Amino acid sequence: METVCHRVPAPFCGAVSVSAVTASHPFGGGNAGVRMNKQQIADAILDAILNVPQAFPEYRKRYGGDPEKGKQTLRQAARAIMQLWTDLEEEERVSVGQKALA
Repeated sequence: METVCHRVPAPFCGAVSVSAVTASHPFGGGNAGVRMNKQQIADAILDAILNVPQAFPEYRKRYGGDPEKGKQTLRQAARAIMQLWTDLEEEERVSVGQKALA
């Protein structure tokens, strides 16, 4: 079974080096490559909502479609979500650090 850190699978834990995560994860973790801006994040998540049927084999069998389109859509949404996740984790670390200093 995969190691879990605060109910988050090990590849997403802050204790794992970013380079290890980005090297092995299909969508590169939360900060792989260039950071997405707010609009890019919103667009990626909205695109995933609108195109998620492309990720379902049953949908593609019935209506056609490209599995790669489903993967690409999910990969972009996952990248956006992981960037937000990483930002929230950093905010928590800073907050805890500031409370410890007070």
